[in-house]
Amino acid sequence: MKKETWSIEILPQNVSDIGFIPDLIKEIYITMIPGTSFSETILAAQKIQASGKQAIPHLTARSFTGEEELRKSLSELQATGIERILLIGGGVPKPAGVFSSVMDMLKTEMFAEYGINSFDFAGHPEGNPDDPDSDYNLLEKLKWTEKRKIPTRIVTQWSLDAEKTNNWINSLRKNGIKNSINIGIPGPSTLKTLLRFAKVCGVKASTEVLRKQGFNISKLMFVSKPDKIVSELRGYDQLHLYPFGGIAKSSEWFNEWHKKT
Repeated sequence: MKKETWSIEILPQNVSDIGFIPDLIKEIYITMIPGTSFSETILAAQKIQASGKQAIPHLTARSFTGEEELRKSLSELQATGIERILLIGGGVPKPAGVFSSVMDMLKTEMFAEYGINSFDFAGHPEGNPDDPDSDYNLLEKLKWTEKRKIPTRIVTQWSLDAEKTNNWINSLRKNGIKNSINIGIPGPSTLKTLLRFAKVCGVKASTEVLRKQGFNISKLMFVSKPDKIVSELRGYDQLHLYPFGGIAKSSEWFNEWHKKT
């Protein structure tokens, strides 16, 4: 197991808890969700950068009204010292402007103007309910960045289905993908919390894994830890922690797990 290769994802409003995050976790992703302003992302990024860790904000294609707004956001990121971002399409059905996909944003070719020299793209081992062709589109984006020699990683949605995730990784490798694959796992959370996020995130296979754990009313508040999924995963390059049960609880679990490995 690679002790040094972890990242974590937070909401902008939870940036006050980054002091709990272990020193071994150097990268902190900032989620951009509908209903939040980009100014919240910038404030969170500033605090993360000031802490000595690397902030990696999400940029959601469908939330931008057009190139002018994107340029303004990239300028703010540049002023904060951001050089890597994660690009996603976004789960809203109707785009706010001209960008309906990540590829639409990439084709502007404006990122380098603002010091963005590396990308992360989202991967979906269990499929993406918002994009039935998510694997094909991922390959197309990776071809685009490879042609331009832009360092690019894959960071996945969380999963509890190791077999499905391992098969997905193998499929990418068979398609000639050599990019780093960073697999998302949920931090310690109650079954009730995991089921709620599974529904929101569209991870159907993980929902079935939870139900097979003997899901019933008496176990809704049982705290599930990710030790099993971590031990069963193969072929990844890095692990990406989703702290659904709270940053402090996930950080505590990480420290305990790290001592055992």
